[in-house]
Amino acid sequence: MSKKPTICLVYTGGTIGMVERNGVLYPPDDPSDFLEMAPELDELVEVDAVFLLNKDSTNMNPEDWTQIATAIYERRNHGYAGFVVAHGTDTMDFTASALAFAFGPKLNFPIVLTGAQTNPHIYHGDARVNLLRGSKAALEPLAEVVIAFGDYIFRGCRAQKKDERRFDAFESPAFPVVAYVTENIELQPLARLQRKADQVKEVDFRPTYGDGILQVSLVPGLEPDIISVAAAHPKCEGVILQSFGAGNVPDKHAGRFSFEDFIRDVVGLGKPVIITSQFPGGSTLASRYAPHLAAIQAGAIPTGNMTSSAAAVKFRWVMAQVDLEVKEGLPRDRRLERVRDWMGNPYTGEEGSTTARFTRTVPDWRST
Repeated sequence: MSKKPTICLVYTGGTIGMVERNGVLYPPDDPSDFLEMAPELDELVEVDAVFLLNKDSTNMNPEDWTQIATAIYERRNHGYAGFVVAHGTDTMDFTASALAFAFGPKLNFPIVLTGAQTNPHIYHGDARVNLLRGSKAALEPLAEVVIAFGDYIFRGCRAQKKDERRFDAFESPAFPVVAYVTENIELQPLARLQRKADQVKEVDFRPTYGDGILQVSLVPGLEPDIISVAAAHPKCEGVILQSFGAGNVPDKHAGRFSFEDFIRDVVGLGKPVIITSQFPGGSTLASRYAPHLAAIQAGAIPTGNMTSSAAAVKFRWVMAQVDLEVKEGLPRDRRLERVRDWMGNPYTGEEGSTTARFTRTVPDWRST
């Protein structure tokens, strides 16, 4: 009997497994061929492969996040050392954030996302090595969702893609790396490590995400009247404004380009508006600039130093949690208040200073 540890490899598609036909990359017809690119993987681990999806990550959506999370959750007690999710790079940071929120702070095993900038047929590329490194990371005593890419392992809900071609494709602009990949995996002090058996609690599994979110990237000259039509549409449940700088949004001094009234009107419809930043690591929490303060006073919700991808995923996730509370009896006139509560409390390490090791919990609405 083999004494090698076993990992569960969840294949979802992406460049790491793509094939080239006439100069164009496509998902493989048979994803089971995927493991053949790294035969030495057999010397490291036993692999149970789950060929769940076969997508370019550009086509990923919240329903896929739920499917991936559920596939892992259903296998959480099958004796795996950890899970590896093979995924495309374009939306990997979104899926990593989605899995982090789905499993929450009680997660006690590693979920490692990895992918590649080149397909497996590029011999000097990164597909094979990232699969091996991601699998090695899944053997470490991590207790969180991470992205293993190149020489680094990042907290999943703190990472973002920074480059389309280079092999160091990801960064973590407001939080240190979780580990360095050298001859060994060098875990860093802020990595979340597995707890002892008597301290383990069942995860609070919440794998649902809301629909109807409108996201707009602000540019000079954008007229709020244009997007007001979409924001007022019955299918729109909330708005994300990807702002300038540290959460700055055009205010009354911008004249007809001011977003103050837009925010006020959308919030008046009972729809939350959150502000993210276009800049890596940009904080929308404590800006002293007037355009930022005007947006907050109009009713917008800041997202601290979350990455844009983590903020967008958290917003969808929070909307789903609040909708569940409404079904349980939360008065609808408290919906905005609860969205603000959830967004303002770090849940699984997605924002805050590097000294904040533990997250806060959101008070139950029945006790507030």
